[in-house]
Amino acid sequence: MKKKLVKIISIVLALAFSVGLMAGCDLFIGVDSTKDMQQVIAEVNIGEDKEALSSAFDALGADLDDGVASRTDEILSTDEIYKRDLVAYFLTYGYSYVSSGSYTYAETFELLLDALINSKINAQMAMLYYLSEGEVLVDRDNTDSHDGYTAIDGTDALRMDGDISLDGYLSAVNAAEGNDEQAIAGYEYFLTEDEVNYATYIVMLSINNTLDTYEEDIIAEEGEETTSSDTRTVPEGANVLADTYYPSRTENGAEVIDYDIYTGFNNVSDCGEYEKVEGSTTYTRTRAYARFLNALRQNNLVSEDDENSYDIVSLDYFKMELRNQLQAMVINKFVATINLGMTDTLEEQTLQNIYTQLVTDQTVGAQSDFISTMDGISDTSFVLYSPEDHTYGYVYNILLPFSADQELVLSEIAYADGTKEYYAARNTNPELLRAVEGTDQRAAWFNGETDYSYLAEGDYYVNAANAGRDNYLFFKDSYVTSDDGIARYAGKYPYNGSVEELEDDTYKLTPEKLNIDEFITEMQAYINYVAGADVASGGYYAGKDASGNASWTASTGDAFYNVTAADFLKADGRTIDQSANIYYKGSVAGVSDVSAADYLLEDEISYKALSAVNELMFAYTTDTACLETYYGYSIESIETATSYVAEFEFAAQDLITNAGAGAYAVVAADFGWHIIYVSFVFDGGLTYEDGFVYDDRNVEGTFSYYFYQANKQSLAEDYASDRQSEYNILLNNDSSVTRYESRYADLMEMDEE
Repeated sequence: MKKKLVKIISIVLALAFSVGLMAGCDLFIGVDSTKDMQQVIAEVNIGEDKEALSSAFDALGADLDDGVASRTDEILSTDEIYKRDLVAYFLTYGYSYVSSGSYTYAETFELLLDALINSKINAQMAMLYYLSEGEVLVDRDNTDSHDGYTAIDGTDALRMDGDISLDGYLSAVNAAEGNDEQAIAGYEYFLTEDEVNYATYIVMLSINNTLDTYEEDIIAEEGEETTSSDTRTVPEGANVLADTYYPSRTENGAEVIDYDIYTGFNNVSDCGEYEKVEGSTTYTRTRAYARFLNALRQNNLVSEDDENSYDIVSLDYFKMELRNQLQAMVINKFVATINLGMTDTLEEQTLQNIYTQLVTDQTVGAQSDFISTMDGISDTSFVLYSPEDHTYGYVYNILLPFSADQELVLSEIAYADGTKEYYAARNTNPELLRAVEGTDQRAAWFNGETDYSYLAEGDYYVNAANAGRDNYLFFKDSYVTSDDGIARYAGKYPYNGSVEELEDDTYKLTPEKLNIDEFITEMQAYINYVAGADVASGGYYAGKDASGNASWTASTGDAFYNVTAADFLKADGRTIDQSANIYYKGSVAGVSDVSAADYLLEDEISYKALSAVNELMFAYTTDTACLETYYGYSIESIETATSYVAEFEFAAQDLITNAGAGAYAVVAADFGWHIIYVSFVFDGGLTYEDGFVYDDRNVEGTFSYYFYQANKQSLAEDYASDRQSEYNILLNNDSSVTRYESRYADLMEMDEE
């Protein structure tokens, strides 16, 4: 899933009043808010100072078009900042500054007012800039949705579709009636249809979320609700929708929002994909909406006699919130435009310098604590160099454990732990390893606090035991609603067992029990399914040859279950040989041939096998510490002892050193069966032979892509912040900005109370 650099942030300031009051924040209750909160405390119009405006364009390396400069009075209306905006901003963000002791009230309100003023400056600057340029260009990596844009070949730029002109803008604005409506039309002119729909959805979602919170309190007052405490780790990104996702449907050939605000005075069935809270009734929802309206009235956001108070989208309040959200989106878009300047002038060499310095740092420090470097790997933190002449790696671990009864049998073995006699007695006892049964561990994804399950349709793997009956997958939002998926997680493996939905909205689950041979068959079949080819295969322990070397070429596990103490000795006759604890060895063909740089490309067998095994680990393992790791456990080179149990250590280091990525083994230990999969290997020296390749930065899944995404973020933020600071300083002057300090003096004096 693509990592985005700039997130569109919802600025629904007025909702802070209702949230603040609901939380018991009464700092501003008792003020004569009817008039006080409606006061204008600042006005912003950057068109009033043409000289400063020209200098601001210079700061962006651009020239202000003469035609635009001569008509700024038509383009820009004076933006007003109300006292209620400042108080709402304080409730949302500023109160934590004061309560933590970091700032006084006066410092906090001054800081927040500056931020509100700068937001107005940024929005006005964006509109003038786009009209002056006659087009909207953005950096693709700073733009979440690419719908409504066309890529410009050979650059990082996207051009917004449609014409941008001064006359077109003025026509759109003048066709609207009312200040909020005109502002909305002005902002929408510089946004795509997809972006406008998303902004509208965010406002609706924010209001519904607030209503949900009110309603949940009402339901809780009427009776207690209990939920299951059963939990199981979910993969990162589970049910996380794309950054600009909104529910949609096609209507008359156009994409429209399939979502609405549920007030209780309308039908929830007419609200599209909105899902009412558990226990919701028309009565509880209308009560919640009444509380919400009351909070708005207390803060002068809706009048007592408003005839359309039941149609919230027609209220001035809703228009104000939509205006704020559209303004935020235009500002964020302008950041993406500013960053094109960085792409054109600074980016490639700067990133190469960052890469070179990281390699130098890791080369110097590689020998001291390389495992800690490995443990920090992620989409944004990279292992670029590993110690020479050593092989390190990662393994996923699927543990199928002994039952409590089997642990009791294990404890009664007469020989000392770790001796050849002990291993032989454990492995040959028919009540132990042969009798271990693995089961699907994802019951909590049905009956836990959140039900992540959904009835599977379309293309998915069918468990052998599930053929002919309903199958349930997980994380519908990730795989169906948005179809973005989850990184390194295939998402096509249904619950392995029967599922019965009960009347109380819980599930009766009967997991299929798999012995180790059945699990091996299941694992290899699923890898092959995800890969689209028969790539996973292996063999069982076949004993030792005349030279004392173990082999895994047998078609059954009989040799493993008939070992003797002698099988656990090396040729010297004294040292323990852990080979006979490895029940099965296999590999996924082609994985070790994939370059490190391309290892996470979704079309490569390395990624497909990795994502399949990772999903099986979430489904079956009882070793939860390995869940939600990037590549699994970090494994030292074979020359170094580890803290893992001896059987696991030997098998993992043997696979990493002698078989490589894509190899796997089934290993017996005192916990049960460990199924170990080698997810990645470092052979020593540079991890990525060609280093950071700038031309590959947009090929999703390559090392250069991830490195680019990780490091461009900070570069982009710094570059945009510097440019914005330059023109904000120029434009935040007495000609462009008027502050009415007496109107908010009482807020500045709260420290004295």
